Amino acid sequence: MAVGAHSISCAEAASSYRDTSHQGIAVLRSKIAYIGLACAIMTVSSCRHVPSAPIDPATNAQRLEARSLDDPSVAQALASYGLSNPEDGTWSLDQLTVAAWALRPAVAVARSEVAAATANIAVQGKRPNPTLSLGPERVFSGAGGVNPWVLATAMAFPIETAGKRQIRRQRAVASELAAEWQLGQTLWTVRANVRNALLVRDFAARAVDLDGKEASLRSDYRNWIDTRIKFGAATTQDRLLANQSLADVQSRLGRDQADLAAASADLAAALGVGSNTIEGVMPVYPAIEQISAAHLPDLAAAKEAAVVNRADVRRALAEYDVAEQDLKAAVAKQYPNIGFGPGYLFDQGEHKITLNVDIPVPLFDNGSAAIDAAIAARKVAAAKFDEIQASALAAVDSSYARYKATLRALAAATNAEKEAQRNADAAQRLMNAGGGDKGSLLTAQIDLVTRQRNALDARRAVLDAITAMENGVERPIFPASSLQPVGAAADSTGKSKP
Repeated sequence: MAVGAHSISCAEAASSYRDTSHQGIAVLRSKIAYIGLACAIMTVSSCRHVPSAPIDPATNAQRLEARSLDDPSVAQALASYGLSNPEDGTWSLDQLTVAAWALRPAVAVARSEVAAATANIAVQGKRPNPTLSLGPERVFSGAGGVNPWVLATAMAFPIETAGKRQIRRQRAVASELAAEWQLGQTLWTVRANVRNALLVRDFAARAVDLDGKEASLRSDYRNWIDTRIKFGAATTQDRLLANQSLADVQSRLGRDQADLAAASADLAAALGVGSNTIEGVMPVYPAIEQISAAHLPDLAAAKEAAVVNRADVRRALAEYDVAEQDLKAAVAKQYPNIGFGPGYLFDQGEHKITLNVDIPVPLFDNGSAAIDAAIAARKVAAAKFDEIQASALAAVDSSYARYKATLRALAAATNAEKEAQRNADAAQRLMNAGGGDKGSLLTAQIDLVTRQRNALDARRAVLDAITAMENGVERPIFPASSLQPVGAAADSTGKSKP
């Protein structure tokens, strides 16, 4: 009877264990299901679908080749600057500049980099997400009648110390500022390219015109020599010299015509369009005859503008700020982040609340090497800033010296041109009065064209000096411009913010 009672007791115990085990499994499955469902809901709700944007090289190339000054983007850009869209094909330098800003891929790249840097500020300002951990266990050995399942779950919250998040955000802000100044630098470079191409084309066209005049005059002079040879008043040597001079001019005319064609292609490239799309464009060339009256800032003001207002100087300063923030981040890493993790533990039928605190131990790396590297990087940024500022100052000094020297040369060339004009007029009057000969008149007219060519070259030298000054201060000098400075104060279209 005692044995039977003992047998019944064991059976009841086994049955009770199985019931308890099944109940524990059911509870465990229920908890895991709830936790899994919660995790899935949070994950799905935070997902964002972004459609793909593949690039077809052939289609994209066709789009680039189809660009022209008639694009709607050009009209929109002109309107945003308060400039009219030319209807008769005459384009000013400002209008061509704005068109290039709308069409050149380099400007689009710079604007995209500003947008990316702006978006990165929000990324760097975010707090790190907590981490959910889930660890089910089953105990295979232990006291009978005890639930064998253990379920541990915890939510770990990382706590950043020493202002690391603020440092990251400030670095992103400094990077955005550097990108904005890079945009300003790109806009200035594009304007300089358009201006240079426009002026080179103007000079090439003027040179071709003078070459044509001189070739015509030298051809007449050779014919006059031929006439004199018939009457024994000239020699074959005179004709050889006349032919040689004519051949030299014709050769120069061919080179200048090639330069004019290249200048037209360069202007199209500066605008970001194909060369065939500007055939009907009639640019309004600056009045280079008035170049000597261009108003240059005094040397002190030019140097101040160069070391403070140039976009590359301001960009270098922003990049130094980025290096400074990197150093702050390296210093802040000495102070470890803290992980705070409250949790729940289902331990073989018992319910427990847990609290974990994680603190890294700087056993192998105390951050000293990272700080040294950041200090070295900051020194590099400082050296680059010095280099850019020194280059800007040197450019201003050099351009001022060139301007003064070329201005004196232009004055001498202009006086010589005026003297040649007086001589040509006197020879024409004498010829009209019947007191001169055609050879003297042609010689005076050829000399006038030569002096005009010398004056043109002198004006180009002055213009090159002014161009160097413009690039030194990154402000329009000649011709004047209605466009406002651009850079960190510019919006996404490149137009200055109020």
